Amino acid sequence: MQKKIDIKSIVFGAALGAVIMLSVAAASTQTWSGGRYQVVVADGYILKIDSSTGQVWRTLLSTPNPDFMAANSGK
Repeated sequence: MQKKIDIKSIVFGAALGAVIMLSVAAASTQTWSGGRYQVVVADGYILKIDSSTGQVWRTLLSTPNPDFMAANSGK
């Protein structure tokens, strides 16, 4: 017993599913603002960036300062 696959129904179902997913995603009002501090590792340095003030601290990757990760380091 073989069943024929209706291509039109498959395409319609996939399109309807995509529209529903996009509608739900567009209606979502929650946004992720991230944390205040961002940490970046580049060129042998660890950089800590305070995204609310723009202040940047840096330490060497090979010998990091133990106080580097404190929120008020370098002040």
